[in-house]
Amino acid sequence: MTYEKEIPDFALVPAKEAGSSAVTPITQGAIFSPVQVTNITELPKTTITIEEDILVPDTKPDLHQILIIDGKCHLANRQIQQLPENEDSINLSGELELQTLYIPEKKDAQSPVIPIQSRVSFREQWHKAVPKGASLLLSCFIDKIDYMVVNERKFRVKIQLSIKARQFTDSKIDFFEGLAGDELQLLKETVNISSVAMQKKDTLNIKEDFVPISGPSPRNILKQNISVVENYKQTTADKVVINGFIYVNLLYAADSTEGSSCPELLQHQERVEFTQFIPIQQSGRQCGVSVTFDDWDLKVKLTQDSEGQDVFRLEGELVTMVDLYKNNEKEIVVDAYHRKKDFVCNFENEKCKTILGTSTGESSLREIISIDEGGLEVEKILYQTAMAVTAESKQEQNKIVTEGSILVRLICLSTGDEAQIFAVSEVIPYRVSSSTAGLSGDEEFSQIISLKDLWAEKINPKQLEVNICILSCNEIIKPTPFKVLTNPAFGADCPENHNLSMVIYICRDEDSLWDIAKKFKTTAASIMEINDLDTEEICAGQKLLIIK
Repeated sequence: MTYEKEIPDFALVPAKEAGSSAVTPITQGAIFSPVQVTNITELPKTTITIEEDILVPDTKPDLHQILIIDGKCHLANRQIQQLPENEDSINLSGELELQTLYIPEKKDAQSPVIPIQSRVSFREQWHKAVPKGASLLLSCFIDKIDYMVVNERKFRVKIQLSIKARQFTDSKIDFFEGLAGDELQLLKETVNISSVAMQKKDTLNIKEDFVPISGPSPRNILKQNISVVENYKQTTADKVVINGFIYVNLLYAADSTEGSSCPELLQHQERVEFTQFIPIQQSGRQCGVSVTFDDWDLKVKLTQDSEGQDVFRLEGELVTMVDLYKNNEKEIVVDAYHRKKDFVCNFENEKCKTILGTSTGESSLREIISIDEGGLEVEKILYQTAMAVTAESKQEQNKIVTEGSILVRLICLSTGDEAQIFAVSEVIPYRVSSSTAGLSGDEEFSQIISLKDLWAEKINPKQLEVNICILSCNEIIKPTPFKVLTNPAFGADCPENHNLSMVIYICRDEDSLWDIAKKFKTTAASIMEINDLDTEEICAGQKLLIIK
């Protein structure tokens, strides 16, 4: 069936083939402004496993049973600047410092517990592609230590290390500002773009004496744990002020009490407060300061002061690394058109991370630990130590909630005539929250967990109470996507509606005043004036008079 007779003459005109309109790139007169952008990325951690045989020194008695092994690691190079092109791996090297306490096969007159200090070097490759020009800030943690006694003179350790990296990728982005001598209608949005204003390392020399608790005189230090906790920081135009304390946790052997030939084991905990002033030169609006500490060089030794009194002396260098971030508030062009010419362009999607600041929360944790050690009962707690092993932060109703687990280890003395020294360990969950206003839900968090205080008490011979004060400091990072206008050009001068002088337009759901002005080659201000609008808000079905 055909309808040739019903078809009007104009419908019989053959359709024109679609053709590409001529485009003239704007090679002169385009105005761009360069802005430095730092994209900050937390890389997924990598794990290194190290196995090493540790020999008991000839000067120490035969090993019977290991009580506890822990330690810390030190990277030879924490800051890696601009890897060579086509490099797909990162060289990791460093050293582990292990502290082992063991019970000798025969009772030792010097101490019922024998310490061994060991150092283990490592060298590995992290197969990770890093963009050209990027730099990395590395950190290293001991996740787990497994051990096996081979014989009375040797034991084997298997250490699992976690290496974390924060990647800084600097780039220069040219933002389109307009045309010289030719007026464009520009739609702009304001975004905050973060950059690293400064990275600085500063060293603080520490030398502090503290007196052991009243009691028998100390003989030697068996074990020491040192950690640095930040209390607060403040940034001015010329300096960063950091206040914190060095938490020292010692187990030491002291002179035997009357009626006993065995040295007494005692614990001493100390907080050494410090304030550090780091000079800087920075301009612009800062958005955050990230502070990390390296306490590898700090050690405690038993010595005497000028008056001949026995003291513990904390000394060494505390290395502080500061990253100062700055936010640039930038108006960027997200759309443009010309009222008489056909203006065309491309848009490229870019992204960066904006540092919003930090949020700190504190929580107290109390846990009851039951003793199940082959029928042993606790007479006395000799030593307690703890470390955070997991941490993850999330947002819950304008709060940042950090959850994870803490490994608690205790060395105890059993009851009875044949008293034994034994170790107890327990993994305890924790939850810390801090209130933070203005969160939108798409933020990312980077957390540092510190233990401000730790103590344990015996409830009864089968139950111990552990109390921990936890500090969680979260850096708040917001992903910031934005569009960059590129390749501005003029097309053929035949825009739709170019010859229209007046029209009534009925608004649709998806319309904005900018879209309507762009469609009819007029301005939003003109539409508002003609239609007596107070704001740019419009609604579906609203009629607007458009006059060019």
